[in-house]
Amino acid sequence: MNIDWSKLITMEMKDATAAALVLANAKSELANRNTAAVVQIARIQDRIETLGYGIDAGEATEEDEVEQAALMISIASWKSYKFALGKVTKQPTWPAAPVWPVEPAIQVIEADPEARPSGTM
Repeated sequence: MNIDWSKLITMEMKDATAAALVLANAKSELANRNTAAVVQIARIQDRIETLGYGIDAGEATEEDEVEQAALMISIASWKSYKFALGKVTKQPTWPAAPVWPVEPAIQVIEADPEARPSGTM
């Protein structure tokens, strides 16, 4: 009987492969959460700036100012979330069992073109 030692798979090799998969999955999840946070921060920041233009020009309504104030609270939550995501890899349970920070609510922005149903202008 001939044994092809090049095809030998040890328990250590199996464990290393499993650990690499766990790490890859955790990194992918972290990247997805970071991307979602960046998108939310950008869209909220854009609306805050747009409202700010109207406020600076003296054309904004009281509702515009109230909306901007609410958005300032929302963006602070998203920035805090994004910062917390940056600390996930420092957890002793990383990557096997990361404790993810709680994602803030997604702010509804009526003027957001992406919020419109497709096919409407």
